[in-house]
Amino acid sequence: HFGPQSCARLVGETSILEVLLSRSVGVAVMFGLTRRVAGRALQAVRRPEQMRQALPAVAPCQLEARRGYRHWWRVLPEDFELNTESMPKDVKTLMASNPDSLGFIDSYWYWRIRAESTIMDPENLPKKSYKQLCRDMGLTIVNEAAEHILGVIELYEYLKSSPFIGPFGTIENPVLIPAIHTERVVGCSGGTGDSEHVPLWFRCREGFLYRCGECDQIFMLVRVMYELPENEEINPIDPDVKDVYDFSLLEKGNEVWNTGGMVNWPLAYDALHGTVYGGMARDELNEQRAIGE
Repeated sequence: HFGPQSCARLVGETSILEVLLSRSVGVAVMFGLTRRVAGRALQAVRRPEQMRQALPAVAPCQLEARRGYRHWWRVLPEDFELNTESMPKDVKTLMASNPDSLGFIDSYWYWRIRAESTIMDPENLPKKSYKQLCRDMGLTIVNEAAEHILGVIELYEYLKSSPFIGPFGTIENPVLIPAIHTERVVGCSGGTGDSEHVPLWFRCREGFLYRCGECDQIFMLVRVMYELPENEEINPIDPDVKDVYDFSLLEKGNEVWNTGGMVNWPLAYDALHGTVYGGMARDELNEQRAIGE
């Protein structure tokens, strides 16, 4: 049996117990909330590491070189042209010169003016022969010497990057190794089937026969020569071809194409008037240069 004092004490202890329980629950709730917040923060910190592990292992320069688009613009003829500022002052003297004795810039402007004058003359263009048209355009005439040189170059360009496929090399019929120098590195892989072996590399020099140490195949180096015989030109001028430029073609073409306030042939206008880009005046810092400068 409990008395009044014991009941009061029990009630008081019960209320204190409830307060302690409520405080412990509040602390637990706060602790759980703090743990959730801290857990999310830790997950956010760990995510970059996981993402870094998921990315492929590549060099930093390759990651910087990546882009999300592809864009290639069309190559235009003016991408390979010289600026009009480099045109010489005395064009008439330039066109009367020998193109073989001119420098790079003067030769460029000589052939460009001569070629465009030929194209911009529709009256006489159909009347020109093949050789005359090639000479006026600065192109090589197809002849035996040019075909031979071009064929040798194409053959060497093919053979220097392609594996040799042919009969097994013997002393009577060795494998010919083309080269433009006195030696070349050769790799022999034997024949086909059971005769094939691991590539064996050696230096093949001019003037000797070389035997492979694995399959006894014979190799011999052959020099590929690019030069022409003496006193022979790759682009000879035909006697029937007129190789003197008529300056009146430039003046006539300028009158035809650049009249009525329209400049349809800017090169002719700039060559005759000393301007740039089809009629723009030169400034003090952009003076015309002389031939040979």
